[in-house]
Amino acid sequence: MTYPRKLTTAEKELLFWLLPENIPAYTTYNNFVQSSQIVGEGRWGEGNLILDKKISSIDLTLGMPPVVAFGECQVNNAQLTISVHELNIDDQLEVQFSGVFPIPDAEIKNKWCYSYWKPEDPCPATGAPVKEIRLTDESNKVLYVLSISPKKKVLWLHHSTSGFNQLIPVTAFYDELLRTKHIRDAKLISHPATFFEKVNDFSDGQYIKALLEYNKKASRKFDASDIVIEVPKKKKGILQKLFGT
Repeated sequence: MTYPRKLTTAEKELLFWLLPENIPAYTTYNNFVQSSQIVGEGRWGEGNLILDKKISSIDLTLGMPPVVAFGECQVNNAQLTISVHELNIDDQLEVQFSGVFPIPDAEIKNKWCYSYWKPEDPCPATGAPVKEIRLTDESNKVLYVLSISPKKKVLWLHHSTSGFNQLIPVTAFYDELLRTKHIRDAKLISHPATFFEKVNDFSDGQYIKALLEYNKKASRKFDASDIVIEVPKKKKGILQKLFGT
């Protein structure tokens, strides 16, 4: 394909589906897609598209920014995976179409993505139950919901205000979670899939503590300033019970 070029109808439809304009977290990206064009391919080649509002060059030395939206569907019985990434430092949007490209004008089937998920929904990929850990402030307002799908083997953080569903890397998070139990087992850390067999082995407090530690080291941070961690109350000793201290 030659570039620059406009997005095809099929490409636009998939991106607008993945970036719902009525959910605040994705509105900016939806608007960007509407007013941009493809200026070329990223370093992964075919299907790795770089969008910009103006004609510009592409810096292939830049790493791929964190994922904003992710989904899958079937086109002509072939699996198509789509990811949209944060704007890079040059204000360009990176999109990855994997499995099928170019995208034909054909019926799209079995679509699912994380963008529409909200608390108490099943896993969008499998329809299976999701384990939820709520993160609240002092007034008990839910700020975030840590969401774990054992069947899909994935976890994400739902931002209550914006509706953003932020994918969390399993290995980095599992490492922090094991630390809450003072476990330093290289075999467990090197096999993060074992986490999904042990999701009920950790308390909500341990999940929250691990998430906050992960957040400190993450390249993309969320605002954790108002999150409250419940500290277990110490049992009173005999003297405290007698004298009320």
